Formats: sequence, structure tokens, C-alpha cells
Amino acid sequence: MQIHPAILNIMNQMRLMESDGSSEIKQVEQSSINKTDSSAKETEIAARKGGRTRPPLSFLSILNDANIEIDMSCPHKLCDLLYAGVYLKPNTLKYFVDKKSNKNCFAVFPREFYICWGENPKYWKWTQEKEPSGEDIEVAELLDVCWLEVRGKIDTIDLSPGALYEIVFVLKVYENPNDDIEKKHISNYTLTLTIIPPRVKRLSRQAILKENPVGNWFEIVVGEFIMSPENVGIMEFSIEEYTPTWKNGLTIKCAIIRPKK
Repeated sequence: MQIHPAILNIMNQMRLMESDGSSEIKQVEQSSINKTDSSAKETEIAARKGGRTRPPLSFLSILNDANIEIDMSCPHKLCDLLYAGVYLKPNTLKYFVDKKSNKNCFAVFPREFYICWGENPKYWKWTQEKEPSGEDIEVAELLDVCWLEVRGKIDTIDLSPGALYEIVFVLKVYENPNDDIEKKHISNYTLTLTIIPPRVKRLSRQAILKENPVGNWFEIVVGEFIMSPENVGIMEFSIEEYTPTWKNGLTIKCAIIRPKK
């Protein structure tokens, strides 16, 4: 199998960095996923030295597919960039590598979601939130709905094979002192959280938000899955609550697809 010159260049630089008298190099599993064949495997190389992890080489195809060019002249800086994350779509879809597990991860932001009545300012409000890395993203703030339906999706083709993944929503709840008696805070309801894999049965769970702190971001697990050939394809995830009472008090920041810790 012929290796792409860009990959050879990175591999050679990694070897040079390891030639300073410390010869410990760990070659971690190699597998490949052929994007036209869900049963093929993905190629992955990792090496450890001084607590650093080299990211999976599949990052090249992920960035190429999104027409993203980055500086690959310094492996250390390249690793730091991938750990921090790269936006594949401006402020809506972010790719990053989990440093501890050396696995591919994604963050999906609300503008990529389907939100029922999401463009109606009577029901939802869109505001700017600054990420720790400095980028501005838009978050969706629930003003008033009785039909709560938020759906996202991710193509799992670029997730790391064999890894146990989880999908979490990053949320914030708030109290509105001006609510009348007919409006109920979202944390009083049982929400249905669902993931729908490409070829296997959907997975749903129930959750109540009242135990989470008001005014602070927190994570709520939607579900988990093993990145097997059966799970290659478009995976959907959602938050739903369909009772007729009007409800508010929820802000949605993003959904994260990452290895289970």
C-alpha cells in the first residue's frame, strides 16, 4: 500500500523528534475505513513521548474533505491545533482529537440542528457565545414552546473504529421570574433523549434537568454506541418533549460526539 507523501513527511518528522536519546515509541493500532465500504478499516498511527500523543492520520482526509488547509510543518503545533479543534463549517461543525484516547471527535452547534419553530423569534432566541478558543458561536435559547423538538445528525464515517462513543448535549437552564402560572420551566419536565444509529434500533432514555445548576453550562448524555461497521453512516440524536403546556428556560450550546470517558 502506497502512503501519501504528506503522511510520510509527518511520520519522518515524528521519528526525528524521538531521536534525542529517548527511544520509546509506541505504535498503536492501524486500521482503515474505506469511505465507500462500511466494512473497511481506518488507518491510525500514534506515538507517545513525554505525555504527548500523536493524532490519528485520518485527520488528513477529514480536513481535505472540508477543503481545510493547515500548517503541518511542526508536528507539535499540529497536535496542539487538532486537540483544540478545527471548524469544518464556520462556527457550526468542529472536528477535534481527544488527547487522552487519541480518537476523533466532533462538536455540532445549534445552527446545524433542526429546531422546531427555531427561526420564529416568538419561540426561540439566537445569541452569541464565545468559545474558550475565542470563536463566536450561536446558541439557541428557548423562549416559549409546547412542542419541543431539537434534532441533530453526524456522519460517523470519520469516527475511530472500535471505540465506545457517547453523544452529549451541552445545555443551560434558567428561571424567568416573569413567567405566568401557565408557563413551566423546562426542568420540571421529563425529556426524551434519543440516538438513531444507521442500521440498528434507536436508543432512548428519559431525563429531568431539575438536578442541574441554574445558569451554568452542563452536559447531559443522550446515549452511547460502539463504532462498529453497523454504525457507519448518518446517526441522528434528539431532545423531545411534547406535552401541551408551554415551557421555557433552556439554552442549547452544542452536541459533542466523543469517546466515553
